[in-house]
Amino acid sequence: MKNNTRDLIKYLTISVSVIILILIIMALFEKPVEEPPLKIISQSRELRGVWMSRFDYTQSLNTTDKTVIQQYIQKSFQQIRDANCNVVFFQVRGNADAFYKSGYEPWSHFLTGTLGADPGWDPLQFAIKTAHDLGLELHAWINTFPAWRGKSDPAPSNPVHPYSAHPEWLVCDSAGNPMPKSDHYVSFSPGNLNARQHIKNVVMEITFKYDIDGIHFDYIRYPEGSTKHGYSHDAESLKRFKSGKGNPLKLDWEDWQREQVTQFIAGAYNAITAIKPWVKVSAAVIGNYNMPGWSGYHKAYQDAARWADIGKIDMIIPMTYRSRKNGAFQKSIQLWNSIPNVDQPVAAGLGAFNLPFDEVLQEIDDSRSTGLSGVVFFAVSSVDSLEWIRLRNEKFPYPAIPPALPWKFSEKPPEPEECFVIIDSRTLNFTWTNSEPKDKGNSIHKFVIYQSNGDTLDISDGASIFAILPGNTQQYQTAIQSEGLNYQYFITAIDAANNESPLSKFLFKSDSAETE
Repeated sequence: MKNNTRDLIKYLTISVSVIILILIIMALFEKPVEEPPLKIISQSRELRGVWMSRFDYTQSLNTTDKTVIQQYIQKSFQQIRDANCNVVFFQVRGNADAFYKSGYEPWSHFLTGTLGADPGWDPLQFAIKTAHDLGLELHAWINTFPAWRGKSDPAPSNPVHPYSAHPEWLVCDSAGNPMPKSDHYVSFSPGNLNARQHIKNVVMEITFKYDIDGIHFDYIRYPEGSTKHGYSHDAESLKRFKSGKGNPLKLDWEDWQREQVTQFIAGAYNAITAIKPWVKVSAAVIGNYNMPGWSGYHKAYQDAARWADIGKIDMIIPMTYRSRKNGAFQKSIQLWNSIPNVDQPVAAGLGAFNLPFDEVLQEIDDSRSTGLSGVVFFAVSSVDSLEWIRLRNEKFPYPAIPPALPWKFSEKPPEPEECFVIIDSRTLNFTWTNSEPKDKGNSIHKFVIYQSNGDTLDISDGASIFAILPGNTQQYQTAIQSEGLNYQYFITAIDAANNESPLSKFLFKSDSAETE
């Protein structure tokens, strides 16, 4: 190799080394560009619900001890509240048995080990008080048409279990044979009027006796295998289907069966709202409305869209327990959001029991971007303590009010009056007065205080919520923060159906001098 070639290579090597050294030094001393923190979208109006099944607070604890069960309910509700959720769907009927004091059905064996044995306490009443003390809504969740579960007959009890008392109410296959017992549910026939009346009696007993915020229907449909086995060709359904009185519109078989479920929920809705118009009626429905495969409309004769269209449901919660892989979950919720004539809130049921929690959090974002009214987690026992904290920190940093149901009452609640903030040492003292709503049966359930750093206020932003207070109070005191005096404060009244009054602005008072 010639000398000049070697010198050139040596020169290039030294030059490249120097350039690399300079770049390393620049990288070490260059200040990284800081990206602004990502703003968490938190809506002020959102259903944030949690299902608590009877298995969660009994069987999964492997005990019938009252104290253990109550402590579990208390701790779970506190976690739900701390995560800024707002509604608990608490199961009180599984398969024609009761988790409350019923005159129609026996106490569940999950509470004592013996069907019909009085546990000495009332789980529904305890859950209502616990929820309301924490500012949560409590909706009584019932499995509607399931009649029994298990391969053995119900034990003798008082009252007699409906499965034993009325075998003629069971769904039957195309040959007229009753649905056999199994490890899953055996169902009563929606086409049997006596069975429907019994279930309606149960619903009205709960509604009349307990201070519930809602009735939540599950399994409000025909059972699995209905199209395969011909459920339900029971004698009563066949008789009514073939008669002019039982089938005045001359519907075909499938439409007639859908109409039986619709007639049940319409009758229940009318009866509930006649005595307690504020009680919210909702249903957990099959996640696939009418697409191919296992669907509510085609396979279980469940037409939730029709219930909404005729105004006999207040909220629909499709059980969209699907993964985001291949867009399955997104397609399901987009379908629900696009169904015509469904003006009621639709909230996605999220499968916390069968999905990684990171994916559950992503599905919250999907539901929000699609335009749904919220989410409901299945189930409480599938979310651990750290996940409740993540839920608050990452998705629900501020409280929210459940969706408004304006059709429940004809007028908005009146706005609060005489609204003042008194500055006393290091505290803000809010006072106001209010009038009760004019609609019969309505009342003020909550007050919401909002804060703004100006005269305008975006009440759709959850960050603007300063406090949510019980409806029986007219004052609120809190320690003043350093920036507290730089805010303007507003208040609204929330009625029993979560409808909101117009805004009222607080006036500041100091040493008896009013200032804005």
